[in-house]
Amino acid sequence: MALWGKNDNAANSMLYVQSQVKQTANSSNQTALFGNTSAWYGKSTGKQVAGVFGVDGAEARTTSGGVAIAKISKGGSGYTANATVTITPTNGGTGAVANGNVAVGRVATFNIENAGSGYKTNPTITFSAPSAIVFNGNTAVTGGAITLASANTKFLAGDKVTYAGNTLSTPVGLTDNTLYYVSFANTTVIKLAATLGGANIAITAAAGDTTTAGGATLTGETATGYVAVGGGENKGVTAGWNLRTAGTGGRAGRVQNECLVAMRTMAGDASDDSILPDA
Repeated sequence: MALWGKNDNAANSMLYVQSQVKQTANSSNQTALFGNTSAWYGKSTGKQVAGVFGVDGAEARTTSGGVAIAKISKGGSGYTANATVTITPTNGGTGAVANGNVAVGRVATFNIENAGSGYKTNPTITFSAPSAIVFNGNTAVTGGAITLASANTKFLAGDKVTYAGNTLSTPVGLTDNTLYYVSFANTTVIKLAATLGGANIAITAAAGDTTTAGGATLTGETATGYVAVGGGENKGVTAGWNLRTAGTGGRAGRVQNECLVAMRTMAGDASDDSILPDA
């Protein structure tokens, strides 16, 4: 499956966009559409300007924008409660609020509650880390598995997890402060592997007893994501790939910008500053 590229050039735009402006999806029209500023389509209704632009944060010129788009990059693992999201401005702005809703141990949805205002560039975000899950390294270990209540609501096979514990609480086969991968999970137990897709570790009970082996913990992976700011001087333009259409003749001056896909970063500048000048 083809993906949008992060470099501002024709080869990194998508072929299918040409069909949105009634042109054949081929490499020739892909090149013609990229950065286009002249009328070239809509023969039956009068020609119209259409062009695809790779827009970085400076070109978005968001002088008073709010957070418009929130995306999850990685859902994390081992969450037992919804994640707190911290939004930190990088160049002005205030008031944006978002939340991360958890399902099956990971941040499944990331929603904007308040867009805020005054953001000039995309702020940075951080998700709260999942809480450590405590178990008894002796009594909770049997048959090479770790017993956890509703285990598969916290972890799925392939999830990353960090084990921590002391000498008496650490099951034989595990090492303190070490990253492992969940190799199996059901409603009651999980099993661990040293590598993704690797064999189950044959763990056995820790040396401690019911009381002294109670300090073992498993901590999942922290979720990551990003937000993009909309608004500002170039209305409707968001950092990423945008389709710009502009009328001609009696429709001259009517410009519409549609964000096709938001990008956290956009490299390069395709000399389109006459249309989207840098801030």
